[in-house]
Amino acid sequence: MTKIVAVVLFSIIDVAAALTNFAVLCLILPRTCLRTVSNLFLAGLTLTQLIMTALVIPFSIVTFAEQSWLFGDGFCQFEGFLTNFLSISSATFISVISVDRFFSLANPMSHAANVTSKHVIFASVFNWFHSAFWAAFPLYGLDGLKYNYIPAKSGCGFRWDLKGSYFIYYYFIAMESFLLTSFTMCLMYFKSFQTARKSARQVRPGNIQIQVLQNGDFTSVAQTNSSFQSLKANCTLTLIIGSFMVSRGPLTIFNIVTSFAGEGYFSELTETVVSFMLYLGPLVDSLVYVLLNRKLRKEVFLILRRCFKKRDEEEEPKDIVDYLRTLTDNHMSKANSSTEVEEQ
Repeated sequence: MTKIVAVVLFSIIDVAAALTNFAVLCLILPRTCLRTVSNLFLAGLTLTQLIMTALVIPFSIVTFAEQSWLFGDGFCQFEGFLTNFLSISSATFISVISVDRFFSLANPMSHAANVTSKHVIFASVFNWFHSAFWAAFPLYGLDGLKYNYIPAKSGCGFRWDLKGSYFIYYYFIAMESFLLTSFTMCLMYFKSFQTARKSARQVRPGNIQIQVLQNGDFTSVAQTNSSFQSLKANCTLTLIIGSFMVSRGPLTIFNIVTSFAGEGYFSELTETVVSFMLYLGPLVDSLVYVLLNRKLRKEVFLILRRCFKKRDEEEEPKDIVDYLRTLTDNHMSKANSSTEVEEQ
């Protein structure tokens, strides 16, 4: 019974994550006004996570339900590679987003003039090639470093308890997928906060406060409610950094401990729960980055309002020209009807 509930819960999370990431792509890409540099980096992150919700998580759910890998060794190799590739790629996108937001705040004129959509495309392609290069090492099967089915993780991956020079690869993967990104995020958002506060003091000491921008950055504005603005900035940082730490941190810690203690140190249930926490990332990240972006959040609310707002067919036009045109059309239709009756 517990397994059925877990499978249903995992499936709901996966479907919600897939729909959310697909909706973010549909929101950003068709609209020119939303295709800013920051939002294009967000689109790259969203695309990476959408692939994970479609090609990784469903197979892990099936494997968890059946307690065995049903899709062959070749596909297991592909799944292990894809999981590692997407994990590194999404973490790198999150790092790049934090760096981009800092420089857009510290040097807004230079950033707007020198960072274009071409740079975003180049950085995204480089990120994917870089991630694929490092994720491909276990495909070579070097002395046991190979993607295999790991029951405790309900999926395919490489063993973290091989001794020798493999420690270099282990810690590089841990650095790329978690440690380096965590350090970059904390540093860049702290620097952003410092830059905004310094700018505020230079403009007008004592009457300036830090406010969150549309894309989650900070800027200096006239003071209205210092405690509220400070709380808002702290909540923003907590959500952005906390969502990443919660979804990726436990699995990274478990992998590092396993490299010392060996496989089987943790119970299978614990490892399964920690492994599936990684799959919360595609859902949580998309919600956090969209809801904290004022422009994207406004677009979402406008779309929802259009979808659920009941329109009255007899509603009077708001535009005076449309209103007069409606009166004229009604008058002409009545006149035509009268003419037809007289002719009969």
